[in-house]
Amino acid sequence: SESTQVGVIAVTLHQQQASAGGVTWWCSMPKPPAPSQPQASVAGPSAVRISWVIADVEPEITASTVKIRIVGSQRWQNYDHVSRRLVPKGGGVVPAPTCEIRVEGFEEGIAYEAIVAMMNSEGWGDVSKASEPVHIGELKPRDKPPAPDPPQLVAVGTGRLKVTWTLPRACPPVEASQVQVTDVSRGKTALVDPSSGKLVDSGKTFGASRLEANIMGVEAGVEYSAAVCCRNAEGFGPYSMASDSVALADGKAGSGMELVVHAGPSFENPEVPVMEPLTDGKMRIRWMLPDEAKSTMVKLRRLGDNNWYLCGGTAIPGPTSETVASGLEEGIEYETMVAFLMNGRWGNESPISKPACIGELKQPGIPGVPKEPKLLILDPQQCHMRIKWQTFTAVPPLTGILVRFRPLGARSWQYIDGATHRLVSKEPDPVPAPASEIDVLEGLQQGVRYEASVAFRNKLGQGPTSPPSDIVCIGRPTPRLIKCTYCFNEYDLMHTEYTKGPESFWCPSCRFRQLDPFNAVIEPYGMLMYHIPVRPQIAFSLDLPDLKAWRKEDHDIFMRMVKIDSDNSAQVWPRRLTFEANGNEVFGIKEPEEGHVRRDVPKNIAPGLRPGMNTITITVDDDYISGYAMALVRTQARTAQQISTEIPHCEEEAAAARVATLLQDTWSTPHDEGAEEEDDITCVISNKLKLRCPLSFERVVIPVRGEQCMHLQCFGLGAYLESNMKMRALNNRWTCPVCGTGLKPHDLRIDGFVDRVLTETPSHIEEVLIMQDGSYRCIEEMPEKNAAEQAALTLKAADVTDTKIVEASEVSEVPTEIEDTQRSEAESNKRKHMMPGSVPPMLTRRQRRRQKLLTVGNEDEKDSD
Repeated sequence: SESTQVGVIAVTLHQQQASAGGVTWWCSMPKPPAPSQPQASVAGPSAVRISWVIADVEPEITASTVKIRIVGSQRWQNYDHVSRRLVPKGGGVVPAPTCEIRVEGFEEGIAYEAIVAMMNSEGWGDVSKASEPVHIGELKPRDKPPAPDPPQLVAVGTGRLKVTWTLPRACPPVEASQVQVTDVSRGKTALVDPSSGKLVDSGKTFGASRLEANIMGVEAGVEYSAAVCCRNAEGFGPYSMASDSVALADGKAGSGMELVVHAGPSFENPEVPVMEPLTDGKMRIRWMLPDEAKSTMVKLRRLGDNNWYLCGGTAIPGPTSETVASGLEEGIEYETMVAFLMNGRWGNESPISKPACIGELKQPGIPGVPKEPKLLILDPQQCHMRIKWQTFTAVPPLTGILVRFRPLGARSWQYIDGATHRLVSKEPDPVPAPASEIDVLEGLQQGVRYEASVAFRNKLGQGPTSPPSDIVCIGRPTPRLIKCTYCFNEYDLMHTEYTKGPESFWCPSCRFRQLDPFNAVIEPYGMLMYHIPVRPQIAFSLDLPDLKAWRKEDHDIFMRMVKIDSDNSAQVWPRRLTFEANGNEVFGIKEPEEGHVRRDVPKNIAPGLRPGMNTITITVDDDYISGYAMALVRTQARTAQQISTEIPHCEEEAAAARVATLLQDTWSTPHDEGAEEEDDITCVISNKLKLRCPLSFERVVIPVRGEQCMHLQCFGLGAYLESNMKMRALNNRWTCPVCGTGLKPHDLRIDGFVDRVLTETPSHIEEVLIMQDGSYRCIEEMPEKNAAEQAALTLKAADVTDTKIVEASEVSEVPTEIEDTQRSEAESNKRKHMMPGSVPPMLTRRQRRRQKLLTVGNEDEKDSD
């Protein structure tokens, strides 16, 4: 037979008899393919709905079978279509074309999953993938089963014992049990095989429905005890306490069978005590008390220790036969033994009990994360502090504690030398365990905030460091004031680091307000939250009673972050950040992949907030968290048209004076009237003024220049605003297209002198030459030269404007009221203006030094503007 299968489409030959040359042959058909993943959903208080898709194949599907199990379990249960319940074995199939069932009998709070297989005339096909887990109600905590109650062991015949037990309550439910039998005299253990009842070294488990078993092949005259453990989807739990020991009488000693029960403890041979773990560091110890015993001495120790400790500090008077030891550590194994006071003297000590552990046994490894230490002030005058921490039990035991200490905001930690109590930069020998405190006696200052952390060591190595302690300052914190160059207010740097010059400092509040002019902060109450983080997690409440009204007014709420050690207002996110509001993640910042650059932009969190009180949690991951400032701001979207109306206007006289200041060192040799306009001119700053915008390549309508820019060239206000508005990379916005200086809208100035030149010159004029006497001349270019110059201008402008041309192509001027006003004034006063002969300088000393450093080649060969 030949069969070709593509995807789920199979082209086959059905069982068809053919003969060729006297030979008869048959073509076999395929079994059904594995179905797609079934869907499981809640269908009632104790019911689940399972649905699947029946594949369209040949031969056609005739029936389906469904199996369901608890997530993590090893045992599947079959769905019986007749009773519509789950059965351990068998169960009726679901006839086609039925592809949805409703199953009863599910427990609340437990996750289940289902699989499906299909059958046709050729047999059963492959099984599908398991469905997504489904649970009814809230999921319950999952854990291994607890230890069952001690089982009952009795003799039932020659070489036979019978054991019965009960199942403990657990989540997930118990699905299997295992019975262990111990030869008391030899200490040898074996398991009971469920099928044969014989004692084996390893065997299968009993199903959850079996609660008794017959043990075959036991020896006469040998004392046996039994214990039971249970398994669920999380694994095996601990064994129960051993049952009462039972032995069969030796058949040679007499006729029939006799039941021999252990005679009990004696003065010389006490029985082994039993330990039962409780909670909260407690352990119950039980023993068999002889009839003549007056008191019991109970000794306890950690497994592996040499020293014993008297439980309770004294002997326990009879007839008490149990006690509870407290103050024990979880995860550590303990063992015990007892001795009895009889006839005025103490008898022999019992054999050591089987080890017991409270909770999950700790495996050998390096110590875990300690709790955060406490920082205390001992002497404010002497600047002495104390660090206290809480140790825990580790396997192997702790050998030392490394103590770290630093001023808040410092990038690196210092260490405390345990011998000298001084701060050192290199890691010293750890403080010997079990110390729980150390004093810092030197190197501290008043007014400085400090924090500390600790790490534990054992023989296997050093564990992770603890979270930092609470911040403690000796006396009042000393302010670190610096003046903001934008708002001129004093700002307290507190614990943050700032390495730039004070003349370029912007306070974070001003940076947040100027970060995005197209989403302006609404004053005076637009700053909803401002914080400098000192811990990886920040939690606070934000009350927004007017959020609905803000949404109607198209107001948004943004989260913004900046680096304090910076002289610009760029948005900078830390390495990783998660923002949660009311328990739901609003946004997350991930570390960029290797070789990629992340584009940092503020995040709009308004959709994730609700009117009224909001619980906010911000988690930050970065090498230097204290170097950031974060804020939540309420903003109003603004257009380029709206921003353009707020640009200050530099009047013609002041603008002409500024042009004269820029060009006062331009001419190094006298100008020859008989020479051509561009001959014999050596410039520091070119005196050629281009009338085309380097962004839009069109004639400038409203000429603007940065207040601190040192070039003559202007550019179009509308083109500049529109190109920045269309630029997606927020931190690449607001740079001068001529010199690259940071240029926010409040730094722009409309140049009245250049505006007059634009008004008085014909539209085909692209350049004018500013003369030394203050007049200007139009540069008339030859047609063949004009094309070459235009191509050069285009290439140069594309190189200067860089990303602005890419992200803001086809930029046009924005018509504003300023444009209309300037145009009407220019038309009413169209004449040549002469600049004043003597113009007082308008620049500062620093700006003049910068101006003198700018050099430009001959204008006949290259234009530097």
